[in-house]
Amino acid sequence: MDVKVFHCLIDALKVAGCCIYNDSIPILYHSLIKLQSENHFNSVYLWGRIETSSIDYYIAYGHQKDPIEDRIFFYTQNMLEWDIMPTDWSTLQTDMVRKIKTKFYGNPRYVEIIGNSNKKSQETAETPIAPNVVLTFDEELVEEDINNLDSLKYDDVVSITAETDEIVEMESALIDAPNLKLSIKEEDRLAITVQMIENESHIVPRGYLYKLPNGTITKAPYFKGLDYSEIGNENNFLHINQQYCQPKGQKNDVRPDYNGSIDFLESIDKDIPKGCWASRIFSNRYFIIHNLLWPGALYVQDMNTGLHGYFYNGYGLKNLDLPFMI
Repeated sequence: MDVKVFHCLIDALKVAGCCIYNDSIPILYHSLIKLQSENHFNSVYLWGRIETSSIDYYIAYGHQKDPIEDRIFFYTQNMLEWDIMPTDWSTLQTDMVRKIKTKFYGNPRYVEIIGNSNKKSQETAETPIAPNVVLTFDEELVEEDINNLDSLKYDDVVSITAETDEIVEMESALIDAPNLKLSIKEEDRLAITVQMIENESHIVPRGYLYKLPNGTITKAPYFKGLDYSEIGNENNFLHINQQYCQPKGQKNDVRPDYNGSIDFLESIDKDIPKGCWASRIFSNRYFIIHNLLWPGALYVQDMNTGLHGYFYNGYGLKNLDLPFMI
């Protein structure tokens, strides 16, 4: 949700069930404006709130040029100081996050230990997860190896390739080991969870983003939101993440009013499972569409003004039982 329209959509968020304390609203607003100024962002957005067992996380992001590719995510707990989210994590960590079914603890340095037997315990980050390993290289040996490249044999190449494959197999085996316990820091879990929610539930109305002939993506300057004849059609809501939202159907499977400048993202009507989005209108004014796969993710629009935005307010847990509930 753009910080510029944050004040105007507070009532819509309350109607949707997102409770933000009135005392926190001005603090968040001025904090986000400061974040935008310090990082020279063109726009900054309040992404949402992750509820925890102690202190909640507020998530925000900003961008300078491209509103999709250039986004940088931040989190805060005191609503004053923002920390940048980690961006480098492994496939193993992502699989670990998918297995966690408990609420966030509320401490970024908190370490959660997960066992494949579904038995779980927690530890603090005062003890390191693994000892620091420092790799040192002998410059003379490196130079000697470079000079011996011409003498490299086929068997040596096969040996290197086999070692690489062995490392990949070892990482996949770690996931399936029955008695192995793995640990992950809550800050990393938070970043991975936000990215998972972002990929599957962050949507924008059709026409909000515009693709120029040179490939640059920008916000449409005169977009005023969807009207009553458009909000009832899921084709008019698009996923914002390009990596996960490329059209998967045939080339002739396009809408009759296809426009390459605004239809470069995939609409939510193809989401699986079918029926994972639920929409409604309150008081003939506030339009709200909920994502049932990630409870707490929603899009709101004030039909009187056309102001709109995305917001998440939940525990960061995916509803895996949804296919059996629909």
